[in-house]
Amino acid sequence: MQKQYQKANRTVFLLLVFVFASFGAYSQQIDLKSDLLLVDSVAEQQMPATGHRPYIYKNQPKTFKNSNPVSLVYGGSLYVYQNLFSQHLSASCLYHPSCSDFSKQAVSDYGLIKGTLLSFDRLSRCNRIAATDLDPGTIDPHVHRFHDAIKKYK
Repeated sequence: MQKQYQKANRTVFLLLVFVFASFGAYSQQIDLKSDLLLVDSVAEQQMPATGHRPYIYKNQPKTFKNSNPVSLVYGGSLYVYQNLFSQHLSASCLYHPSCSDFSKQAVSDYGLIKGTLLSFDRLSRCNRIAATDLDPGTIDPHVHRFHDAIKKYK
């Protein structure tokens, strides 16, 4: 019984020593406002603000190319994706013109069929496995992504 009493006293004594020692310890001062400003400034440098992206056929004369139902559905879905979802998903994109911007440029330059095929090709290469075959010399220093312009596919 006395051993149990001594064991309990030792436990209480060690607990009290730990509590009193922790009162005397000093922790690091946190300056939350300056830390948050630093994080915001670094985030702004890494990810440029995209803002509102225009419709694919904006300011173009009405022709069959941009007023048929397939082009309207394609352009509308691309517009909705770019302005609602792309801002949240494209932070880890490998390429400088993002895949949706690439698709928009490909369709405007080459037409709906070839532009769609180029877009599918680009989407198939837009993953981390395909990044192993990319040349590090083609990284754009301003946005820190691989440069893959539509002009390469003429």
